[in-house]
Amino acid sequence: MIDVIEITIKEFKENVYNEYIKLFPKEEQRELRKIEDTYKKGIEKFYKITLENQTIGFFMLERLNNNYPFYLDYFAIYSEFQSKGYGTKAIQILLDKIIGNNGLIAEIEKEDIKNSNTIRRFEFYKRLGFEKVESEYLLYNVVYVPIIYFDTNKYNKEIIDSIFFDYYKNNCGEEEIKNRCKIIK
Repeated sequence: MIDVIEITIKEFKENVYNEYIKLFPKEEQRELRKIEDTYKKGIEKFYKITLENQTIGFFMLERLNNNYPFYLDYFAIYSEFQSKGYGTKAIQILLDKIIGNNGLIAEIEKEDIKNSNTIRRFEFYKRLGFEKVESEYLLYNVVYVPIIYFDTNKYNKEIIDSIFFDYYKNNCGEEEIKNRCKIIK
């Protein structure tokens, strides 16, 4: 049975961080120091995804304050457990037990027919009820599309863009965001 369990920064560093390093390209990774800072501020939380007490994946979830939707910073199912429905179940648990009516935002690489993973990733989130926002962000030389899980009438595009960039500034620093990130659509 799949479960999602909150863990401490200590457990994240001891049991999940090495998988994080393996699963995400270096240019997409945040420095451990910055991850620790957002955890200490109470913004970042870590969740392990378990199957019969074995860790098979994780979420890194943020919330700047109660006026913001949650931000899915990172989500991964370990390679040997992918394509078995565990990711879908884990996201459903996350939405039902942790997110509730607060909304969830994330970004995914823009769909590219030359990269089937980008198409599969969007279809995965779409099946779970996420919607694309008609924006594109160039972050560290990769084009991302924001996706949201909440009432889309609640926020317009400009507010959603602002929310994303507030999270980016929190995670990377304002100067780095000015130099390496921008809205392109």
